[in-house]
Amino acid sequence: RRGHEIGCPCSARRGMALGRRSLLAAGTLRSTLVVPQVSVVAAATMAAAAKLATTPLVSDDECQGLLVQDRRQSDCAFAALQRRVALRPINASTVAESAAAEVSMAEVGAPARIAAVPPGVNLGGWLVLEDWFFSGSNGRHVASQGGFGQGVSLPPLLWDLENEPWTSEGALTKHLHDTRGEKEVLKIFNAHRGTYIVDRDLQRIASLGIRSVRLPLPWATFADALSRLDVEAYKPGAKIVPDPFYRDQAMFVTVDRNWLARFLRQAARHKLKVVLDLHYMPGGSSDGTYNGIWPLPPKFWTASVTAGVDTVMLSDVGMWIARAFVTWVESLGPLELSTIEGLTLLNEPGHMANIDKRNGKPFVKAEAQVMDWVSMTIDLFRRSTLPGKGVKLYISMVESTFDNFWQTVPPWYMRTTTSQERHSWAVFDIHWYTAWGGAKCSGRTVPGGRYLCSQPMEEVRPRVRACIEDDMAKFARKVHGLRSCSEFSLASFEDPLLACADAGFLKMFLQEQLAAFDRHRIEGFFWTWRMPYGQNFESAWSFEAMAAAETPQNEW
Repeated sequence: RRGHEIGCPCSARRGMALGRRSLLAAGTLRSTLVVPQVSVVAAATMAAAAKLATTPLVSDDECQGLLVQDRRQSDCAFAALQRRVALRPINASTVAESAAAEVSMAEVGAPARIAAVPPGVNLGGWLVLEDWFFSGSNGRHVASQGGFGQGVSLPPLLWDLENEPWTSEGALTKHLHDTRGEKEVLKIFNAHRGTYIVDRDLQRIASLGIRSVRLPLPWATFADALSRLDVEAYKPGAKIVPDPFYRDQAMFVTVDRNWLARFLRQAARHKLKVVLDLHYMPGGSSDGTYNGIWPLPPKFWTASVTAGVDTVMLSDVGMWIARAFVTWVESLGPLELSTIEGLTLLNEPGHMANIDKRNGKPFVKAEAQVMDWVSMTIDLFRRSTLPGKGVKLYISMVESTFDNFWQTVPPWYMRTTTSQERHSWAVFDIHWYTAWGGAKCSGRTVPGGRYLCSQPMEEVRPRVRACIEDDMAKFARKVHGLRSCSEFSLASFEDPLLACADAGFLKMFLQEQLAAFDRHRIEGFFWTWRMPYGQNFESAWSFEAMAAAETPQNEW
């Protein structure tokens, strides 16, 4: 989804999901993670809608009558925001759309009739922000280009940024902090986190037969591990923290770990397993908008920061974070721990390093540096109590970091882990996208790929199958033991407006990928579950949209 990845580089989309239901639109009713379902009367008057949208964030009127589990003001606020999300924008068409959604909703727990379902799905765009998820109807690239961002909103409270799109999470947070203040930043981020993924999402995911969710986390989830750099800035309980290298240019809203533990308990209630994925590190451990500091150059692998009178490498700071992550998981209670399928201690380490090096902008010292760092995380996990408790380590490695991935990385991995570890808790994890497949694998509405979207299905299917089979068979030959592809999509080209959008093609593409994963015993996680604010990408990147198009309306 962002650069040169297994099978080539990454992804794309097209228009709105074919047949997607009104409940997938930005303005539909959603329940919060900590609040039981709260209904909105479909026939709400325009006056009532206007009142809800203009009253303060937490008002007595909005909290009145809401059944909140632990009665905290923040939970009440999220419940109130649920109502606002359902009613924005305030016009007759939105009220009608909400009414249609209310009428069409059947029992969520009923199994959906969809042809092919992956074992897992990602919860992208929730706790880790990427600009293209919030690009509205103007998004054109999964990997934003030229240093220009595509983010035009962060619903439900931040809208209409078309004149000044945001580039990455750290840049957005810093800008909002400087222009609106800390209180407003927290209000915006808490509103987003409280409404983007909610209990109904977990219900739907489970009802489809998906058994696992992969949850990308920002490094700021464990920001207090950096307290030796700055006791005050990174103190326990800090709400907003600076990037330790780009202190004046990037800030992050932390994730409350008690809240995260509650999410694990909620996933357990739906019998879902969770893979916790540390998606990026301070200073940028990869090159792409998901690294938190883009378009600033990544510094994680080469730069140092001050710790008192000493200096420490950012890569060492990353180890502090990884250690804090493992320690926290070890401290969880039996229910939360049993819900965790595994951890990723760093997603896509050094992504784009080889490509940037070819372009004269290296950001890692050497390929061996990345493998050595990952080796230390493997040893950290090995020495913990987690392997003995049934928790796996998903070891993410990405093709774009290396000059020759298949000749370099699998031999290193086979030396670094034992056969017993590879068949019990060590999972070799890749990402596979065809959107940057070029003449080898991509599909387009214009010449330049392996096939044209206009070609008959009987011509396209064998070409798609050959691309997938070539890489998955190689994966199985090179890596013995547990294997995972924790990100894949239905995008045939990186520009969503030139990618294959036909519903029949998307269904076939999903079936072929899942069949290849099954043949070669590879655990697949679709990227991603929902993308309601990046409409151009939604049909190829949102499994929610795919499932809605495949499922009879009265069952969704």
